[in-house]
Amino acid sequence: MINLNLRILLMIVGVLVFWFTLKFVSEDVLPVKYSLFWLLSAILIFLVGAVPEFIGCLTTLVGFETTSNLVVGVILFILLIISLILTIIVSKQKKQIILLIQEVSLLKKKNMNDMTKK
Repeated sequence: MINLNLRILLMIVGVLVFWFTLKFVSEDVLPVKYSLFWLLSAILIFLVGAVPEFIGCLTTLVGFETTSNLVVGVILFILLIISLILTIIVSKQKKQIILLIQEVSLLKKKNMNDMTKK
């Protein structure tokens, strides 16, 4: 069972993560499609604090012996997901940068050709 201070801290952290995520989305710092993961994480953190039996039931349901092992496993899983998402984003941006460089090079070449004809 989670003690009261930890429960309150988890609920505060959940609300803060949720609030900051919404703030970053409203200020156009964080795109909506990337904010969904953080919003779901904030809700999960809040639920763990508000309903500690939830994590206990989840621990036994998944088959972990202790709650701490489940928490570490979930954190590692989340970090792997974040790493995968960031790798996909970087790959897409790399392709976009290459395309942009090619387009700019073609425009420069065309501009140079137009200038030499005059």
